[in-house]
Amino acid sequence: MLPEGSTSPGAFSAASATAGARPRPRVDPRTFLKRLVSWAALWIVALLFIYLDWKTGMLLLIACFGLAGQWEFYLAQEEKGHKVFKQSGLFCGALIFVNSWYFLIFHPMHAHFVHLGEELVLVFSLLGAFIRLVVRQEEHRAPITTAALTLLGLLYVPFLFNFVALLAFMPGSSDQNRFLLIYLLAVTKFSDVGAYVVGSLIGRHKMIPRISPGKTWEGFAGAILTSLVFSIILTQAMGSRIQALSFGSSILLGLLIPIVSVVGDLAESIVKRDASIKDSGRTIPGIGGALDLIDSILFSAPVLYFYLQFTAAASQP
Repeated sequence: MLPEGSTSPGAFSAASATAGARPRPRVDPRTFLKRLVSWAALWIVALLFIYLDWKTGMLLLIACFGLAGQWEFYLAQEEKGHKVFKQSGLFCGALIFVNSWYFLIFHPMHAHFVHLGEELVLVFSLLGAFIRLVVRQEEHRAPITTAALTLLGLLYVPFLFNFVALLAFMPGSSDQNRFLLIYLLAVTKFSDVGAYVVGSLIGRHKMIPRISPGKTWEGFAGAILTSLVFSIILTQAMGSRIQALSFGSSILLGLLIPIVSVVGDLAESIVKRDASIKDSGRTIPGIGGALDLIDSILFSAPVLYFYLQFTAAASQP
């Protein structure tokens, strides 16, 4: 999720030092323009892959962002002074996406085994981390921290981001999956836009300044309102092409997705603040790194996936 206003630590400290002062956040035109260009470019790429229906290419795109985010998480931990198993963690992260490709694209008749494959990867990663610590424990001053952070990076980024692949390649209608993916990206990312614009223009009341000084309750309200509006518009516009979502579902998800998106944003803010870094990377102008881009989707994708699974199970006789 994108920051709502200026999050410069120095600016925040100066504002805090002024008794009773609550300066009105303002949109930086240059920063906003960079983000707007990046948003447009990323949307074009995403929609191109979605509409071309090149399944392997789409999964590769998902995997690239997921593994890049995992890499940035590990770099943040090293910035903090922790030791992590980057190569092993990234290898297991790649296995999660390979597992999805094998069962959802290459052998869709066996798609029900995809979760079993994920469980095997997680067990393998845990077993491998502890074997490595047992064999070479003298090289690690905090072995449990090393294992825990390596596994956290695996669960936090590729495991959660893989739910985008699970949504994109669910058994059933590929057309409906395509529109569900567009729905997820639109509602999640436009909640980011709503939070940024409203928070920058009228944000006054800080949400959790010790974690993310730029986040305001006004921005949070803007995120919910924007998501709700887009959720309703998209489900009505798509009509029969997205039968899995009713009007009631559009309202419920329009309220739920921005809430979990903010949780995802704040979770990444904790990671960055702990490592004393402003952005997870510098690969995307105006946004930061891959983790800055996908942080809100890491939580909204599982929510939409499980909602669809539960509603489908409830509708069966």
